Amino acid sequence: MARLRYNKRLNGQRGIVTILFALVLVVLLGFIALAIDLTRLHLVKVELQNAADAAALAGAGSLIGPGTVSPSYNWTAAYSKAWELARVNSADGKTIAQNQNATVQVVSNNSYWNLRNPDGTLHTYTVPPTGYVPAVQVTITIQHLQLFFAPILGISEGTVNATAIAAVSPPAGATGLFPMAIGSCLFNLYWDSVNNAPKLDPATGQPYDLQFTSVYSGGSGASCTSGQWTSFQTDANNVPFIRNLIQNGNSVPLFIGDKIWIQPGTEATIYDSVPTNVNVAVPVVDNVGDTHSYQTVVAIAGFHITGVVKHGNQSYITGHFINPATLPGLNPGSGTGTPLGAYTPPFLVK
Repeated sequence: MARLRYNKRLNGQRGIVTILFALVLVVLLGFIALAIDLTRLHLVKVELQNAADAAALAGAGSLIGPGTVSPSYNWTAAYSKAWELARVNSADGKTIAQNQNATVQVVSNNSYWNLRNPDGTLHTYTVPPTGYVPAVQVTITIQHLQLFFAPILGISEGTVNATAIAAVSPPAGATGLFPMAIGSCLFNLYWDSVNNAPKLDPATGQPYDLQFTSVYSGGSGASCTSGQWTSFQTDANNVPFIRNLIQNGNSVPLFIGDKIWIQPGTEATIYDSVPTNVNVAVPVVDNVGDTHSYQTVVAIAGFHITGVVKHGNQSYITGHFINPATLPGLNPGSGTGTPLGAYTPPFLVK
């Protein structure tokens, strides 16, 4: 009789364990299902963020082009490029354009980001305050994202979105500068600061072609020296050092307000290393005529090198100032740079 009661009790305990196991199994399966779907949501989030980042960068890069006049940028081109690139990117196994549950929102209309004191949002200005730079915002959202296992817990779908903001800016500093300092006197003669563009030669309709590192002997530039070689923040009057800077630029960031060493470029062999048909960024200083001295950088400008003429110590570089363009190595700093044809490549701010 005792054995019979023991067996009944044991069978009852087994029944309880089976019920508890079934309940725990349901919970475990629910957590596993939730983990799988959360992983999928995270993956889609990463894909959307990559798409938004790429679209915002492309849009910001389209703000700059011929005819750009700060503070008016090509907002229409930026909007179109950001919208186009956002839709061709993929997330959740298909392009954004193919996904009926995906939406793209682009903000590009007098929209500026505060580099000095970022507050996480864009601001609209006709004329922005100092420290605000033009920016493009892209938000991509996928709604009604069907989940595989989470419906066990009563969750059948989810929403995922990603936002990116990218900007461009006149440079406050740079690495990779071309080691030629240009005098502000000559720059002001041939740069149209009202329209943020090089002045045009009436005879050709093109920017004036200048001789870089020569003294202008007549006309409006009679008292202006165009430029001199610089070794930046190092006093190094030797050809190998300058040749390395021509090839690589300055590796230590140089900012407006820093002082650079000005020296005469009389060694013709230096000109063998000068590239042609390229856009470069150059520092602008007040006085390049005062050689063998440190001069303060007042701006960073864009210049196109068209050729090199070698005549011993009378050798020079030919070229012209450029319409606004993005150039590598430029640093936005706090957004206080002056637009002189050179802009930073687009960069993400959010």
